[in-house]
Amino acid sequence: MDDCIELISAHGRARVSRQGAQVLEAEIGGQQLLWLSPLASTEAGKPVRGGVPVCFPWFGKHPDGLPAHGFARNQDWVVQAQQADRVVLALQDSPEGRALWPHAFRLELAISLGERLQLDLSVENLDTQPFSFSYALHSYFAVTDSRLCTVEGLSGRLRREVGHVTTPHHGTVRLDQPIDAVFETATGTLQLLDGQREIVVGGEGMRSAVVWNPGMHAEGIADIGPHWTEYVCLERGNIGVAAVTLAPAGRHVASMWLESRLRQPG
Repeated sequence: MDDCIELISAHGRARVSRQGAQVLEAEIGGQQLLWLSPLASTEAGKPVRGGVPVCFPWFGKHPDGLPAHGFARNQDWVVQAQQADRVVLALQDSPEGRALWPHAFRLELAISLGERLQLDLSVENLDTQPFSFSYALHSYFAVTDSRLCTVEGLSGRLRREVGHVTTPHHGTVRLDQPIDAVFETATGTLQLLDGQREIVVGGEGMRSAVVWNPGMHAEGIADIGPHWTEYVCLERGNIGVAAVTLAPAGRHVASMWLESRLRQPG
């Protein structure tokens, strides 16, 4: 994680790794927005636990046993443009990537730091045939105690990883128990409530959401261990029925923005 880009604005600072175009840390208004595991791997080519990994061109486990969450998070991206408070990184298909996913593409992520952290994603089909993909911006948020947090604003089709049962859901999602829930169709702005703090997750073009914290089961995960109460994953993307299909020369554009603020009384 030595090959990092520092973003600085009047509102805070962030650190972005060229591997995976991954925002590792972000501080806005004197508060840590994102969680980076103190046990995170620093080995090149290995996933980094925390921040905002980019899961592409598939989310979760692959039916053929390929690496979970795709390969974009493990490869080095190329810096296309850089300013004090903004960086644009790109990833194109390579022999290594085509061995896993045989398509020509260009993936670009613009990361901007202001009063909020904004991530603008685009995917271009450079192939001669259509292709389909799913993805997520796998945000880890720093919280006081995950067991006391709730998520508001989720409404849609909920698929739980255990049993893959899909049911309608509307209302508060409580995190006092382990959770691994994929909302394949969930639009609108989300709120992660952490005591007197509210973390707002907004965006456009991303129809799915994920809420994840394995609770005490994470004690056995090497890069989480006893730190499982320190974070909540609340992610946006396009997953399952919301997967994207692009024709040749087609382009998919989406964005996610993150903001931390004090909750209003009442």
